[in-house]
Amino acid sequence: MVTKRTARLALISSLSAATLLGLTACGGSAPATTSSEEKGLIGISMRFIAGNAWLSTMSDGAVKSGTAKGWTMEAVDAQGSAQAQIQQMRTFINKGAKAIIIEPVGDRNVAGGIEAAKAAGIPVIVVNDRVSEELAKKVACNVHDDGEATAELVGAKAAAAAVARKGENSTINLYIQALFPQELVTESRENGFLAGWNKYMEQHPTVKTKRIPNNYGEALPDKTLAAMRNVLAGNPDVDVVFNQTDVVMPAVIEALKGAGRMDQNGKTDVILAGFDGGMDVIKSMAKDPSYPVVADGLNQPALQAAYAVDEAISAVTGTPTGKCEGSPATRILPALAVTPENAGRYISDDLAFAGAE
Repeated sequence: MVTKRTARLALISSLSAATLLGLTACGGSAPATTSSEEKGLIGISMRFIAGNAWLSTMSDGAVKSGTAKGWTMEAVDAQGSAQAQIQQMRTFINKGAKAIIIEPVGDRNVAGGIEAAKAAGIPVIVVNDRVSEELAKKVACNVHDDGEATAELVGAKAAAAAVARKGENSTINLYIQALFPQELVTESRENGFLAGWNKYMEQHPTVKTKRIPNNYGEALPDKTLAAMRNVLAGNPDVDVVFNQTDVVMPAVIEALKGAGRMDQNGKTDVILAGFDGGMDVIKSMAKDPSYPVVADGLNQPALQAAYAVDEAISAVTGTPTGKCEGSPATRILPALAVTPENAGRYISDDLAFAGAE
């Protein structure tokens, strides 16, 4: 998923209204609260809410799921600050929360919040982005997609499309528009994509892959636009772009158009691969067989949110779901990638990102 630094809303609007899908009214650290007094409070601290459609879809999904089950749900936005997230967790502890769900700001630097909740006897559920293994063992459940396996499916599809277009005895220029440097989710998506790509290319030994060094857009449209422009200026012959989040797909497309690699109707000889299952991307894949995205990995934010709420309730009530297992205790979504051939089955007008609720 996912994803995810402070938003620049003016640029988001100028790029595409699609990027604002699922944007909530919750800005800064103001809480989005739905109350149900009978069962107690479950607090949710998100890396971002405002300005990130994917994470707001997850936040909204958690509130919806928990409220439907009779719990008081309060979601707050850490705005990319680990210290803010730790303070939010401590505030939930002081409010008497029964459980806390976090979409963590970094894999190690929220340890203070996790330790505080553990000392107070309040279970923590980590969703989507991951924490380090030592911290993962201290929480009740780690809920996330299998980003590496999903990206591997995407990589294989992108490689097949590239070979079909460029032919044998060709050199294919591959660029990965990445999220954050030295972050687990970013690395798992890159490693998975390359595993699928390389496995396919083993069957075509006369095809060479030239890697264009990664650039990092932090899942923000303006930073991604700048990164893509810089890469295209130095590498105008790029053949394949793996964009690690559909949240910024409009920025990728804008950069390609600005560099003359895509016309104003969206026609291009650049092969695109995506991740996150943005509904605008999925609908375009289903509608237009020539749409440049040949595969898109799904990580289903609404479903992840529902699973996280289920595990939080399970930890509070002492009734295991039987789905969070191992050490660290983990619940993983199955790998799933969408192609133009099957995109139609994933279209929904109720979700900003494809997948089940």
